[in-house]
Amino acid sequence: MVTTLAILLHEIPHEIGDFAILVSSGFPKRKAVLAQFSTAIGAFIGTFTGLLAQELGNAATQWILPVTAGGFIYIATVTVIPSLLEEDTSLGQSLKEIAALCLGVAMMAFIAFVE
Repeated sequence: MVTTLAILLHEIPHEIGDFAILVSSGFPKRKAVLAQFSTAIGAFIGTFTGLLAQELGNAATQWILPVTAGGFIYIATVTVIPSLLEEDTSLGQSLKEIAALCLGVAMMAFIAFVE
Protein backbone atom coordinates (compact mmCIF):
# COMPACT_ATOMS: atom_id res chain seq x y z
CA MET A 1 0.00 0.00 0.00
CA VAL A 2 2.84 2.40 0.83
CA THR A 3 4.54 1.74 -2.50
CA THR A 4 1.30 2.28 -4.39
CA LEU A 5 0.68 5.56 -2.57
CA ALA A 6 4.24 6.72 -3.21
CA ILE A 7 3.93 5.93 -6.92
CA LEU A 8 0.59 7.74 -7.11
CA LEU A 9 1.98 10.82 -5.35
CA HIS A 10 4.93 10.79 -7.74
CA GLU A 11 3.02 10.22 -10.96
CA ILE A 12 0.34 12.90 -10.61
CA PRO A 13 2.77 15.86 -10.59
CA HIS A 14 4.94 14.02 -13.11
CA GLU A 15 2.10 13.76 -15.61
CA ILE A 16 1.05 17.37 -15.02
CA GLY A 17 4.66 18.46 -15.63
CA ASP A 18 4.87 16.40 -18.82
CA PHE A 19 1.61 17.95 -20.03
CA ALA A 20 2.94 21.46 -19.32
CA ILE A 21 6.18 20.70 -21.19
CA LEU A 22 4.26 19.41 -24.20
CA VAL A 23 1.98 22.46 -24.29
CA SER A 24 4.90 24.88 -23.88
CA SER A 25 6.73 23.05 -26.69
CA GLY A 26 3.92 23.84 -29.09
CA PHE A 27 1.58 20.85 -28.76
CA PRO A 28 -2.10 21.77 -28.87
CA LYS A 29 -3.77 20.86 -25.58
CA ARG A 30 -5.80 18.09 -27.20
CA LYS A 31 -2.72 16.43 -28.74
CA ALA A 32 -0.84 16.80 -25.45
CA VAL A 33 -3.65 14.99 -23.62
CA LEU A 34 -3.68 12.24 -26.27
CA ALA A 35 0.11 11.87 -26.00
CA GLN A 36 -0.16 11.54 -22.23
CA PHE A 37 -2.98 9.04 -22.61
CA SER A 38 -0.96 6.91 -25.02
CA THR A 39 1.97 6.74 -22.60
CA ALA A 40 -0.44 5.81 -19.79
CA ILE A 41 -1.79 2.94 -21.90
CA GLY A 42 1.79 1.76 -22.41
CA ALA A 43 2.32 1.82 -18.65
CA PHE A 44 -0.79 -0.30 -18.09
CA ILE A 45 0.31 -2.80 -20.74
CA GLY A 46 3.72 -3.04 -19.05
CA THR A 47 2.09 -3.53 -15.65
CA PHE A 48 -0.19 -6.29 -16.88
CA THR A 49 2.71 -7.98 -18.69
CA GLY A 50 4.74 -7.93 -15.49
CA LEU A 51 1.86 -9.34 -13.46
CA LEU A 52 1.32 -12.11 -15.99
CA ALA A 53 5.05 -12.92 -15.99
CA GLN A 54 4.97 -13.11 -12.20
CA GLU A 55 2.24 -15.71 -12.40
CA LEU A 56 4.46 -17.85 -14.66
CA GLY A 57 6.96 -18.30 -11.85
CA ASN A 58 10.18 -16.95 -10.48
CA ALA A 59 12.23 -17.76 -13.59
CA ALA A 60 10.16 -15.33 -15.69
CA THR A 61 10.54 -12.45 -13.24
CA GLN A 62 14.29 -12.82 -12.71
CA TRP A 63 14.95 -10.84 -15.87
CA ILE A 64 12.27 -8.15 -15.37
CA LEU A 65 13.94 -6.20 -12.55
CA PRO A 66 17.44 -6.17 -14.09
CA VAL A 67 16.08 -5.05 -17.46
CA THR A 68 13.98 -2.34 -15.82
CA ALA A 69 16.87 -1.12 -13.66
CA GLY A 70 19.17 -1.13 -16.68
CA GLY A 71 16.61 0.89 -18.63
CA PHE A 72 16.45 3.52 -15.91
CA ILE A 73 20.25 3.71 -15.69
CA TYR A 74 20.43 4.04 -19.48
CA ILE A 75 17.86 6.85 -19.50
CA ALA A 76 19.67 8.63 -16.68
CA THR A 77 23.03 8.46 -18.41
CA VAL A 78 21.66 9.44 -21.81
CA THR A 79 20.03 12.47 -20.20
CA VAL A 80 22.81 13.46 -17.82
CA ILE A 81 25.98 12.90 -19.83
CA PRO A 82 25.09 15.17 -22.78
CA SER A 83 24.26 17.99 -20.36
CA LEU A 84 27.62 17.46 -18.64
CA LEU A 85 29.38 17.88 -21.98
CA GLU A 86 27.79 21.25 -22.70
CA GLU A 87 30.31 24.07 -22.56
CA ASP A 88 28.09 26.42 -20.53
CA THR A 89 27.62 23.92 -17.68
CA SER A 90 29.50 24.87 -14.53
CA LEU A 91 31.77 22.43 -12.76
CA GLY A 92 29.58 22.60 -9.65
CA GLN A 93 26.46 21.70 -11.62
CA SER A 94 28.27 18.82 -13.31
CA LEU A 95 29.44 17.46 -9.96
CA LYS A 96 25.89 17.71 -8.56
CA GLU A 97 24.50 15.75 -11.50
CA ILE A 98 27.18 13.06 -11.24
CA ALA A 99 26.57 12.80 -7.48
CA ALA A 100 22.80 12.47 -8.02
CA LEU A 101 23.33 9.76 -10.64
CA CYS A 102 25.69 7.83 -8.34
CA LEU A 103 23.30 8.25 -5.41
CA GLY A 104 20.47 6.78 -7.49
CA VAL A 105 22.58 3.78 -8.51
CA ALA A 106 23.69 3.30 -4.88
CA MET A 107 20.08 3.41 -3.67
CA MET A 108 19.07 0.75 -6.19
CA ALA A 109 22.01 -1.43 -5.12
CA PHE A 110 21.10 -0.96 -1.45
CA ILE A 111 17.48 -1.91 -2.03
CA ALA A 112 18.56 -4.98 -4.01
CA PHE A 113 20.94 -5.95 -1.20
CA VAL A 114 18.31 -5.50 1.53
CA GLU A 115 15.69 -7.52 -0.35
